[in-house]
Amino acid sequence: MTETASLLLKERDEGIFIARMNRPERMNAMGGGLREALEDAWFEFRDDPQLKVMIITGVGDRAFCAGADLRENDKKARELGAQSAQALIDAQRGAVIAPSFTANNFHLYKPVIAAINGWCLAGGCEMALGCDLRIIERHAKMGLPEVKRGMGAKATTHKLHFLAHLASGLEIVWTGDPVTAQRAVELGLANEVVETGQSVARAVEIARAMCHRPITYLQYHKERVFQSVGVPLAQALAMEQRFPPHHGEEYRRGLQASLASRLPGWPGH
Repeated sequence: MTETASLLLKERDEGIFIARMNRPERMNAMGGGLREALEDAWFEFRDDPQLKVMIITGVGDRAFCAGADLRENDKKARELGAQSAQALIDAQRGAVIAPSFTANNFHLYKPVIAAINGWCLAGGCEMALGCDLRIIERHAKMGLPEVKRGMGAKATTHKLHFLAHLASGLEIVWTGDPVTAQRAVELGLANEVVETGQSVARAVEIARAMCHRPITYLQYHKERVFQSVGVPLAQALAMEQRFPPHHGEEYRRGLQASLASRLPGWPGH
């Protein structure tokens, strides 16, 4: 196993792809090649027709992901000088549109579930918000503390305000204070609270149910939902008519099974 591979432990369970960020000594912060390993996993999941649902979590019970590895960034700043290091980081970000569960999940039309097993902060919180569903353990907290460092949360703040309401979204980014698991669910930032150590098991349970559905339906609904956000109603309704799923063979099989009062025999059911 290569060093990069060991940073992201990957497991396949039929149609489920589980990725565990493996830097528990650094609270699974994005450093040491972890970001690149996640980018590779993005393509692996997207391009494999056998994979229907992905689960992202962190190793250990302390953190899901604490965001960027500030110690690593500080080291780079000392070596290059703060201004040069920031210019290098900005250039790297602007050179490509990187595959990302934070920003490009809208172009990945398969379900992605975050199993939040501990601190979920800064870029880690943004990555979780970029996923489609979030299962959070009772001891975990979510937050965007960038303002306390004189920084701004640069990604997914738009989805923060979309999932929660405007006042709560502004409170979170302005104060930088984390919210508890229960409040995260109440605000719409997470879907469900589970006991400590149970987030992956619950995510797998949900993923298994999804795997019993035809993948064309999973992709169709995610694509239509995200493409229709913010567009006029007439346009959104017109978008629904493009490549309607009831034109496919899976729809006919499901209809026949329904008429026969039995469950459809989708692959993996």
